Amino acid sequence: MSSSSISRSTGGSSRRQSHAPVPYRQAPLAYEPAKFCLCAPRAKAPMWISWSDSNPGRRYLACPRGRSFGCGFFQWVDDEMSPFLTQLLLDLRNAVWALEAHNRILDRNVHGWRSPNVEHIQ
Repeated sequence: MSSSSISRSTGGSSRRQSHAPVPYRQAPLAYEPAKFCLCAPRAKAPMWISWSDSNPGRRYLACPRGRSFGCGFFQWVDDEMSPFLTQLLLDLRNAVWALEAHNRILDRNVHGWRSPNVEHIQ
């Protein structure tokens, strides 16, 4: 689980995102003191960042085996944010995702424009 799927609403349509809008600054297991899930054998719970609409940018610990096969361990690391900061992070997240979507469209257009029969200068 590198990041969870997030649904968001834009102009009445719902789209799914499955990646963090910014790269992680710390590896999921690079924190101390260690917190362990309840599974047997016990394992260090990775720290993730939520990008959900209700908790954007909020870090949490979860069972490394996931919801389906794990013990269900879950713990917030950060306190809840103010409504202002929550909305600010949502706006920034959505702007990053919109720019990424726009770049994918431009990339497809550029690749679609190039003819495979024409030599390109490199």
